[in-house]
Parts: sequence; structure tokens; C-alpha cells
Amino acid sequence: MTAVKAAGYSSQPAGRTGFDAHNPSVTPLDPLAGGSALSAEEQARDAERRVHVLLEESAEACAAGQAELALEKAREAGKRERALCKLKEAHGMGDQANLELTFAVCFNLAHMYHANKLFSEALNVYSSVVKNRQFAHAGRLRVNMGNIYFEQKRYPAAIKMYRMALDQVPSSSRETRFRIMGNIGTAFVRMGQYQDAIQAYETVVENMPDHQSGFNYLVCLYCVGDLERLKPAFVSLLATEDDGLSLPAPGDDGEGGAADAGMVPSEGLRREARRRRARVDRFVTLAGRLVAPVVNRASPLQGYDWVVEQLHRQGFSHLGNELEMAKAMHFMANKEFDAAIAVLKEFERKEHSLKAKAATNLAFLYFLEGDVENSEAYADLAVRTDRYNARGLVNRGNVFYAKGCFEEAHTMFLEAIGMEADCFEAIYNLGLANKRLGQPKDALNAFRKLHTLMPQSLEVVFQVADTYEAMGDSEEAVKWFEILNTRVPHDPGVLARLGSIHARLDDEPKALHYYSESHRVFPVSMDVISWLGAFYVKNEMYEKAVPFFALAAQVQPQEVKWQLMVASCHRRVSNYAQALEKYVEIHKAHPHNVECLKYIVAIYTDLGRTEDVQAYMTKLRKAERSQAAVAAATRTAAPRGMLAGEENIRPAGLPDEPDSPFQAPTKARSKIVQAKAARPVEDDEWGSEELGDDLLPM
Repeated sequence: MTAVKAAGYSSQPAGRTGFDAHNPSVTPLDPLAGGSALSAEEQARDAERRVHVLLEESAEACAAGQAELALEKAREAGKRERALCKLKEAHGMGDQANLELTFAVCFNLAHMYHANKLFSEALNVYSSVVKNRQFAHAGRLRVNMGNIYFEQKRYPAAIKMYRMALDQVPSSSRETRFRIMGNIGTAFVRMGQYQDAIQAYETVVENMPDHQSGFNYLVCLYCVGDLERLKPAFVSLLATEDDGLSLPAPGDDGEGGAADAGMVPSEGLRREARRRRARVDRFVTLAGRLVAPVVNRASPLQGYDWVVEQLHRQGFSHLGNELEMAKAMHFMANKEFDAAIAVLKEFERKEHSLKAKAATNLAFLYFLEGDVENSEAYADLAVRTDRYNARGLVNRGNVFYAKGCFEEAHTMFLEAIGMEADCFEAIYNLGLANKRLGQPKDALNAFRKLHTLMPQSLEVVFQVADTYEAMGDSEEAVKWFEILNTRVPHDPGVLARLGSIHARLDDEPKALHYYSESHRVFPVSMDVISWLGAFYVKNEMYEKAVPFFALAAQVQPQEVKWQLMVASCHRRVSNYAQALEKYVEIHKAHPHNVECLKYIVAIYTDLGRTEDVQAYMTKLRKAERSQAAVAAATRTAAPRGMLAGEENIRPAGLPDEPDSPFQAPTKARSKIVQAKAARPVEDDEWGSEELGDDLLPM
């Protein structure tokens, strides 16, 4: 008992045990010692045990995906570890500091910061650890710092950290060194520096190859176009040994050889072996697809054959069929359908699953070529081979759709959706079938569902808009067409549809805007040209209508009505000289056109040129007699089962046709014309009030 040290008495209850990290001055009691106080060493051991428990709980929470809980446990472990250090210093046990525990706590805390995407905090903790010279192997943590920089896309800083870690890793740790080299190569790939990446990967492949590095090395060679080293790289990838586990043969469930040898591997080990086998097969398959088309510049077919041969040599025979299928897909992508069909037909004699895939692709190919019979045969074969083949059912539905059997197609598409709920082709085609069956609401439901799954698909947006228009909901149709217009701002078809809908809604300003934009993008659309010309005629803006009718005459030079419209526009603005010139030009190209002759007679009559009037009146009578004879012959040859009133239909352009866009003038000038035939009337050639229906877009 001294003046500066307590006697050991405590106000804590006798039942309290353990060490309080938040208040280390409180001395716990050991219940086994009959209430006597624990020694400082016992308190330290108890505190270390609690820190270890927190570290384990933090690691378990992180493994379970509970990153926030793991970080909370890591922080608590850090607090208790610092309290433990203070306890040891207070009792003169500083030389017993547990550096391994401190390192573990700091490393776990930094790792949990990283798991929670708190990169700055993680880097600060890592920096404090690597700068502490008391930790002998702290330099390896620079790999973790490099990973953080890599995740932040700060690739130069990541490469710097990897190289610093590489300098501090001893030569005896070969695997660690070459893994760091692989990380450096990956960072160079992300920066687009493929030559530097090739050097890094080449070092790894030559010393300690693995399938990941071998595949990355091959991809870099492909990117720089180094075809000479591409073949050896692929062979080296195939020759790479497995990375730790004995890989089971394809289709092996892991219970064969091991059980015969007296070893029954656990389910977890079999699962890991299958996962690694699938990973290796994926690398090899992707590498083969990448190499085959370019490894032989003369013939891609020989390139695929070489790859398949190498697969069989290196024990990857089960992937040969995958490459054969990839070869067929290559020919399909290059529209070499005959070669693709020849390759796919070889699968008819192979295993069951491959036969179904080949039949599905063959059905699709024949459907694209328009060979519905062969497409139907292979679609049926695909469905018989694999009844749960959704794409085979889609092909079968396509065949029914092409034949016009929409009910059967509808059934096939529904069945395909039942087999595979997210089969986009089946949902889309189901909507088309519903439209053909006159069920726009069901079609809309299908397209809206597909839009939820594929919000970026332009075809789906168009179908939604088109279905709303078919249902008569113009407002929703305009809304969806405008959405489509924002994504494809210069599509003339979408602009024309918007103009057509606004025209039906009597919103002529917007209709004019959209039709004008459509004409600006695609100036030879006859529907758009005719609507614009008709619009300007209705509004008596004949000079603006002339360019559109002139363009229509160029697009359809055999249609005389467009040239007549141009001449009529000139006549409406009193430009008789230019109108007469145009009519004479039309008469030379179409000498039997009655409309043109009537207008020529009318203009010459207004100008008082009697001789020209008589000459063209003679031509007019001859043209009328010829036209009447043709009409009579047409009526005589018409079948008896014609509808009532059908015999009164006359060729467009006759003067007594009420709906003709070309009508002759009505005011008679008998003072000059002495012919028996009545002079052409001088009424509006556009009709009584409006243009004829044949000039308006559908």
C-alpha cells in the first residue's frame, strides 16, 4: 500500500468478470478465485480473445454479403485492440505487444472499407500499415491498394502500386509475383497499351501459365494483329495445366474415379471442380472463336478446321462441336447461307442436344431465304428432338405466320413463352399475331411487356405506337411516335406518321411541320409529296405547290397527272405562257390525253388564236372518240357479276367525272369557238372544293 497506487478495492459487483475495453482502469474479478482481482496478463489475454472473436465475426459477415455489419465489427475490433495496447502500456507490458494482431486488425478494417466502397478510408488505412516498418510483410498490401486504384479506373496509379509490391515480394513467392504481373498486364489493357500488356502476359505465360493469363495474352495479340504469334499462343493455352484441382471429365458428376480409389470427394469439392472446368472451357471456346476466322487469311473454313484439330489433340474434343456451331454462325453472319447450311446439316448425325440446336438454326436460315417448306421441316425436327426448345417453337410459329395461319402461330408463340418466359422473339411475334387476328388490346399488352424488358428497342416502341393508332387512340399514338422520334430524330417514316395523325386530328400546322421534316430527310416519298402539294393547293398557295408536283413528275414520269398539276398551278396564277408551254410539252409526250387537249384549247381560245384552236379541236375530237371506244370495249369485256353501278366507272380525267382532280373550265366563249363540241369548262381543275382522293396520302 503506497501513496500513489490503489489498494485494489472496487465498487464493481462481485459477479462481474472479464475486461472492459472502454474502461481499462476497472479491475475485473475472477469468480473462480473467490472474488480476487485478475492479473494484468490475464486481462490482456481476455482482451485479445475478444478481439479475435470480433475479427472472425467480421470475416463471417463479409463472406455472407453483410458488408455494413462486417465494417461495424471491424471498427469495434480496432477500438478494442487500441484499448488492449493502452492496457499493456499501463502495466509495463509494452514489450509484449502483439504486432500480428495489430496487423490483422488494420488489414481487416481496410478490407471492410474497400468492401463498402469507401476507397479513401481504405487507402488511408493501407498507407498507415505499409509505412510502418514493424510489419515485415506489409509491402504485399500494395497489391490491395493497386486493386482499389484499378477499381477507381486510376490505372497509372494501380500499375505503380503493383510494381512497388512486386519489388517487395521475395523471389521465392513465384506464384504471387506472376499474379501481380498479370494484374499489371490487365491494367495496361484497360489503358489501351497492348504492347506493354503483351510483355507482361508473355512473362507470365512463359514462367507460370494459367488459363486467364493465356487468354488475355491471346486477346492482346489479336488486338495488335500479330497473327504469327496467335497460333502458338492458342496452342499454349490448350496445353496449360489445370490450376489446382483435378478437373472432372465433361458430364462427370464427380462420383466415379474418386470413389473407385477409395476417396469420396465432398459436394463442395465437386462443385468447385465443375466450376473450374466450366471456366476453362469458356476461355478455350472464346479463344477458338476469336482465332479461327483470322488464323488462316486465305480461308476462314480452314482456320476453323485447324482450331477443331488442335482441340481434339489437346483433350478438348467435347468443345469441337461448339466450334463447329460457331463456324456455322460465322457463315451466317457473313450471309454465306449455303456454307452455313452445309455445316449445320452435319449435326443431324451427332448427339441429341446438338441436333436440336442445328435444326433450330437450319429452320431459321431457310425461313430467311423464303423456303417455307424446308423451314417447316426443320422446325418440326427441332421441336420433336427437344420439346422444350423455345426457339424451335418460335420458328414453327413463324412458319404458320408466313402461311397465314395466325391462330396456329399464336398458339406456338404462347407455348414458347411458357417454356421460356423471357423469350423476346416469342413475345414480339405474339404481338404481331394478335394484330393480324384483330386483337389490338392483346397485342398492346405483349408489346408493353416487351418494352418493360427491352426499353431501348426501337422496334418495340414503333409497334406500341402503331397499335395505339390501330385502336384509334391518336393521343397515345402521338405520344409513342414522339418518343420514337426523339430516339431516331431523322427517320422519315416516323415523321410522316406523325404528320398523318395530326392531319386526321385537323391540326394542320403540326401536320405541315412533320411532313416538311419528312420531306427534308427523304424528298422522294410520294405520300409526303402529294400531301404537301395538296395542302398548298387547298390554301391557294399555288407557287409553293409547283415544286412538289414537279418533283412528283420526276419520281413518276409515266404519271401524266403530276405534269398536269404543274401546268394548272401556272394557269391559276395567270402565268398562261408558261402553262401553255407545259401543256404543249405534255401533249407531245401523251398525244391522246383528253385533259391536256382541253386545256390547250381553252388557253388558245383566251388568246384569240383561232387557227390553233381549230387544229387542237380536231385532235381533241379524235382523242375523245378513241377514249370512248376504249371505254365501250372495257364495258363489253366486264364480267356479268359486277357490282351495281360498277359499269359507270370511267377512266380518270374525263370531263364529267366529279371526283377527278383535273376538271376543264366552265365559262363558254361561243364567239370564237364554232365547233360542235362544247368548249371545255373553266372550272377549277382541282375539283369543286378539294383535291381528289388520289392525291392525298393514305
